[in-house]
Amino acid sequence: MLCGLVVPAVAQSNAELVTNDAYTRSHDYDLVHQRIEVRNFDWDSTSFDGRVTTTLVALRPSLDSVILDAGVRLVLARIADDRGVTLRSERHGDTLVVHPARPIAFHDTLRFSIDYHAPLENGQGLTFIQPEGQSHRPQQIWSQGEDHNNHYWFPTYDFPNDKMTWELVATVPQQYTVVSNGRLVGDRKLPGATHSVTWRQDLPSSTYLVSLIVAPLVKVPDRWHGIPVDYYVYHPDSSRARHLFAVTPDMIDVYARLTGLPYPWAKYAQTTVADFFGGMENVSATTLVDWLPDERAYLDRPWYQWILIPHELAHQWFGDYVTTENWANMWLNEGFAEFMPGQYWATKLGRHAEDDYYLDEYRQYLLIDARRRMPLAALGSNNIYPKGALVLRMLRDYLGPERFWASLHLYLTRHALGNATSDDLRQAVLDATGENLDGFWNEWIYGAGHPAFTVTAAYDTAARTLALSVKQTQGDSAARDSTGPRYRTAAVFHMPLSIRVGTPASDVVRSVQLTAREQTVSFPGLAGPPTMVVFDDGNTILKELTFDQPTSWLATQLERDADLWNREWVIEELAKRPTDATALAALARAATSADYFLTRAQAAEALARFPAAGAAAPLATALRDSSAQVRRAAITALGGVGGARAAELARTTWRTDASYETRAAALTALVAADSSARDSAVAWGLAAPSYQNVIQQAAYRVIAQTGDTGAIPQLETLLGSDRFPAHVLAALAARGSAHALNVLAAHLDDERAQVRRWTVEAFQFTLPRELAIPRLKTALAALVHRDAKQRVQAALQRLEKPASEEE
Repeated sequence: MLCGLVVPAVAQSNAELVTNDAYTRSHDYDLVHQRIEVRNFDWDSTSFDGRVTTTLVALRPSLDSVILDAGVRLVLARIADDRGVTLRSERHGDTLVVHPARPIAFHDTLRFSIDYHAPLENGQGLTFIQPEGQSHRPQQIWSQGEDHNNHYWFPTYDFPNDKMTWELVATVPQQYTVVSNGRLVGDRKLPGATHSVTWRQDLPSSTYLVSLIVAPLVKVPDRWHGIPVDYYVYHPDSSRARHLFAVTPDMIDVYARLTGLPYPWAKYAQTTVADFFGGMENVSATTLVDWLPDERAYLDRPWYQWILIPHELAHQWFGDYVTTENWANMWLNEGFAEFMPGQYWATKLGRHAEDDYYLDEYRQYLLIDARRRMPLAALGSNNIYPKGALVLRMLRDYLGPERFWASLHLYLTRHALGNATSDDLRQAVLDATGENLDGFWNEWIYGAGHPAFTVTAAYDTAARTLALSVKQTQGDSAARDSTGPRYRTAAVFHMPLSIRVGTPASDVVRSVQLTAREQTVSFPGLAGPPTMVVFDDGNTILKELTFDQPTSWLATQLERDADLWNREWVIEELAKRPTDATALAALARAATSADYFLTRAQAAEALARFPAAGAAAPLATALRDSSAQVRRAAITALGGVGGARAAELARTTWRTDASYETRAAALTALVAADSSARDSAVAWGLAAPSYQNVIQQAAYRVIAQTGDTGAIPQLETLLGSDRFPAHVLAALAARGSAHALNVLAAHLDDERAQVRRWTVEAFQFTLPRELAIPRLKTALAALVHRDAKQRVQAALQRLEKPASEEE
């Protein structure tokens, strides 16, 4: 029989739990194939009828019971084997036990069918979308299986460590397109203006990757080396699809060349749907949110093309072709998928674009790590995306590209169409390169945190020697989790790094092996006093750095260092010195003439901390930059600097700039520089259309941040347009506006479903608990709409939990 997860002994370390497969589910059969048939979809009751035919092979002698995951809401009609014999079954919550007519011998095959009706809780496994009066929201259905949600809509083995092939047959009204995994093998017209669409996934994959989308879509076709690459979008979005998705075949090509493994599936589809959280890498059929940028949005480098498309595509190799064996190793899916886009942009745009990508990952990592420090490989790890990407980048820098990609090729081919653990990756590196990185794995994969360096410099003029004191100051203060191990941070991270010392003659570079919590590194016989000191030249280590230096050293490094992480660190250090003329000059130079837009933007942001007399002129120059990101940073900084000239420039930028995000920043800068312009700025912003409503959101922020209660009537009229007006009302209520709270509470039972949903969200996530809880309790009894009552009850349950339980 299948066994649930056994709670592991807490005495084991995290490394032992992960490497000993403590989190891998046992199962006594091999799920070989499923034919999933669905029909009679009803949007009002969020239900359908289904039949699943399962083929499996026994993995123990005399298998007399088969345990499947099946949502408790599935109403079973009949279970029968392939001879038509009705089979006995039992239900235990989300578990279904099927008893074969006779015990199945070891390695013999069992085939049986389950007919059922599925009245689902919307959003569990399948999400039914209705238009709710919105034009860009056609009626549709989409599935979401990860982590283990597919069993809510069809009985299956819902854990990643068993792979199967499958067919999906969906019968839907003629106007709907059906998109699923694998090859389209049939589309048959039926009576009653319906059609039956069959997709077949011929290569095995994990069951959480089974996908179903039913929506009125148009297919925009493309190809990669003869393999269909299709983009499914709403009809009104068809003119935007090509610009957004046309990069896909080139991304496939780069990934195939880097990994040495051609794209492995029958097709690659990308389908956009409503209310999706981002993207999901269903095998050969990625699901994406329906936020297609318009032409002007590309001035702001939309996240969709920069990160989302290449991330989900990378999963077709890392996550779908080779899949984590259990959820404690989920970073093998998500870390690689987050790492690979940086490699694509490095290939296409060069080193600065690569640094740019991973610098954003670094910022995300620090924010997550500050909330709770966890290892990469751990059950429920919170940092598998950015830390995974950064550790893989660090591994690539340590091994070098040839050895790194050879290791990944071996990992992918050795575990092709199967499962893997973190130690399998370590073993692939060992076998491909001969190098055992057990210590690296213990510190960076199974351990938590990162090194925090404190460096001090002392130069002996007589001896012409620079001495650097290097201390690792990271703490190990993580508390034991009540359900698992204590996650340790290494007292010493062992690693090589390079230190570059500039001198009047030339640079001196020395490679150092860090082996102790405190050590000294000396540079004897220098040509003269240092002109700069770059600790970790090339930024090869994930770290935090404290290193107090003369301003002249920092200014020199900002001008000469090619690495964007190092530049950002220098800019942050210079920004702490607003009275230093050398710091101001260095930042002004960088803001107007650095060779990459991100450095110019960061320097412009830093100038906001300096007096207007010195900062205003370079910021005005930066406003003429060709990069929208630099112009946005410059106008934001000018708002902080303030004054009549800043307000004038903000008005001009609002009127003339083509970038949505720069215009949004101009609105907030205008109000910051001239508070009397608030009402005009809010009116302009609320009336201006923009991609993802970024300009409207700027106006909403102005209202919330300035406590503009005069905007409450307009906010109420806008409640049906998107979720932000409800949150702004909640923000005003949090600032003490009883009127805002009354208006918000009045819409908990609004006739519009989306307004009810967004209002509860505002109570739960924006309004302070001490205001939200009593008002929701008061409102609950009078609510008429069932969904409103359910959402309010769920919100109260979450709000009344102690804060520590919510983290």
